[in-house]
Amino acid sequence: MESAKLNELIKKYMDGTATAAEQDELLQWYRRDEASEDLLSPYENVSKENEAKARLLNNLFPQLAGDARPVPRIGRNKPVWYSVAAAVLIMIGAAAFFISKNSGNNNADNLSYSVIKTARGEHKKLTLADGSVIWLGPEASVKYPVAFSGDTREIDFSGEAFFDIAKDKHHPFIVHTGNTSVKVLGTTFNINTYHNLTVSLLTGKVAFEAGAAKQQLTPGQRIVYTRETGAIKTENIPDAESIAARRDGYYEYKNIRVADVIEDVNRNFNTNIKVEGGVKDCLFYGRLKTGESVNQFVVKLGKIVNAQVINEPNIYMIKGGGCN
Repeated sequence: MESAKLNELIKKYMDGTATAAEQDELLQWYRRDEASEDLLSPYENVSKENEAKARLLNNLFPQLAGDARPVPRIGRNKPVWYSVAAAVLIMIGAAAFFISKNSGNNNADNLSYSVIKTARGEHKKLTLADGSVIWLGPEASVKYPVAFSGDTREIDFSGEAFFDIAKDKHHPFIVHTGNTSVKVLGTTFNINTYHNLTVSLLTGKVAFEAGAAKQQLTPGQRIVYTRETGAIKTENIPDAESIAARRDGYYEYKNIRVADVIEDVNRNFNTNIKVEGGVKDCLFYGRLKTGESVNQFVVKLGKIVNAQVINEPNIYMIKGGGCN
């Protein structure tokens, strides 16, 4: 901002004639030039407050010195800009206090966020600022604050991931998945949003919310939420160990439709496998072990469901009536 414009805004503020928009412009200038996020909440201690004030004064001096007009003085030796700077400091401090008292969860408007997205066939392990760890599956997306603030720890998520949440009973962890949320204190669980939303709990407790509907889970249970109807079903996890194993590249399928198995394999390994015929609805019971090639797995699957497997350039084709 040009010094003349800056002087004008500050003086208007001092005179009490600055509009709300002009006050906001002055505050935005300070935030932008200082990148001082610590002023967006009450100072932790006097030292922090003094540091912030010193940064503001250091920035004001050269800005105001750029004005070619003589700098008048007040009192014995203090120039006008000293009083101006003090007034701005009061404004900044008041704004900081107001923001911290009136912001919502996590001071969301003032947090810096990161967004991580995984590609087809890509897996990532992410560690958050609080020590929580997320194993992201392919085609997943997570938006999270660089540092948590406020009474809760909140993130936005879609796709599939395994969560190991750091315990903090005073700051619940909330995973938002569209119009639903999962609230935890410290636990391990898996979320899958590819079709129906599924939350599978291994340890701890979670509270699932979808609109006005709420449901709690205990270890070994999962929730299946159907978006189209809003139906929520709670059931026991057939094999809890297989949920945790997926994060380490071990995929086990127990009586799962072949079409769904192939979709899962294509997503996780970026392969191109097609299924045709009645074999799509055959139920498959088997596993893709760590280190096993997709080629080996597809051949094994074909034998189990009595289907023909054709290996064409850049594509596998599974055909037949199948089913044993």
